[in-house]
Amino acid sequence: MKHILIIGSGARECMIIKTLKKGPEKIKISCIGSHRNPYIDKHSFLYISDINSKTIKILLLIIGKIDFVFIGPETPLKEGVSNYLESKGIPCIGPMQYYAQIETSKIFARNFIDSINLSQYSPNYIVVNDIVTNTNNKLNEFVISNKEIVIKNDGLCGGKGVFVQGIDFNTLDEVKSVLSHYPILIEEKLEGEEFTLMSITDGHGGIRHFPPIQDYKRLNDDDLGPNTGSMGCLIFKNNSLPFLNDTELLEAQTINSKVINELNNSGKKQGYFIGYRGILYGSYIKTANGLKIIEFNSRFGDPEGIIALNLLENNFLDICEEIVCGNLTSQLTFSQKASLGIYMVPKTYPQPSLEKYDIYIDPKLNTKNIIFGDVEKKDAHLYTRSSRSLFYFVTDNDLLQCYSKVYQDIQGITGNLRFRTDIGRKYLTQYDKGGVQLNVEQSY
Repeated sequence: MKHILIIGSGARECMIIKTLKKGPEKIKISCIGSHRNPYIDKHSFLYISDINSKTIKILLLIIGKIDFVFIGPETPLKEGVSNYLESKGIPCIGPMQYYAQIETSKIFARNFIDSINLSQYSPNYIVVNDIVTNTNNKLNEFVISNKEIVIKNDGLCGGKGVFVQGIDFNTLDEVKSVLSHYPILIEEKLEGEEFTLMSITDGHGGIRHFPPIQDYKRLNDDDLGPNTGSMGCLIFKNNSLPFLNDTELLEAQTINSKVINELNNSGKKQGYFIGYRGILYGSYIKTANGLKIIEFNSRFGDPEGIIALNLLENNFLDICEEIVCGNLTSQLTFSQKASLGIYMVPKTYPQPSLEKYDIYIDPKLNTKNIIFGDVEKKDAHLYTRSSRSLFYFVTDNDLLQCYSKVYQDIQGITGNLRFRTDIGRKYLTQYDKGGVQLNVEQSY
């Protein structure tokens, strides 16, 4: 029986486990997470709710042989957990520390993109070391020459380190108080349709791509409010998005592949014995001037990874085994149905909540479509914690059916929660909008 260690305990890791368990083989799951996720707890052989290097070392002594490790979140990648495990002969799906910089440092990513002759896909940008005391005319000239700007913290911020002019601030003075560290990246603000393209790779040049998915980062309807980890996502039937043609999709796939291959080459020069192994998440925007790269992440998106894995028709365990063997040769196949999902979050989100509130789920609801995130169970009852609570998604023949069903079903989940009521709404025709009679509130 295969024994797999999962690092992470959010909705993304729940879906990784669910997808691994779909195959015919019996597998044993152990987990190290930040909290005790009810689904993972139920399906784990051993569960430790404390992610750090010490607990990982102790766990390996306790449970013996591990066939491979799947790392879900970004922080363990930044801290070099893959480096330690690989040095012990335990293969990881999750890149080593050097490669993970493509996510953990936005400045590294922009410099790397430029170094591999992909600078045409970057917006105009500059690196600033101190915006508070800045006297550099270059910054002033940049702000003046670009209609609006975006300010990005360099390191990991849980999806909350980006500040957009016209939404989060109007003048530079307004953001000085919220910037916690330097250097920072200042980029021109791009306008267009955003999408995610995730690719999976074996560290030796084997690369396969998932379908494109559109993510909704802003907290409130109409893309207003602060940035979040994500409030929902969607994909149309036939693995498509309506604003993206085949040529543009191939272009994004080509960029992801080039970044992976060049990271592999760069890693070899740094003395790494394997290349980038795991997921590369490319965040793109289609502008009037073509595709641009917003950023890269070094793991499955949450919730994009949930939708992508649900559509996957391959035995995911087989794919993972090919990856850790450095021999990804299978072609990925996907359901051609549409899918749409929304996150339910505490009312205080994205600010941490000190209170834990009851969550009630109608027993008639299809629980297979509920993916637990930052929740806990006590005395057989479910409670919110501080971050995104649960993800509910629907897969159906087209987006209209998904939209109708997800917002009808979501009324069966109640508590001190909020959610966006417009995920996918802009793609419905006026006729469709008139025909979908939904009584939904932004919060209960």
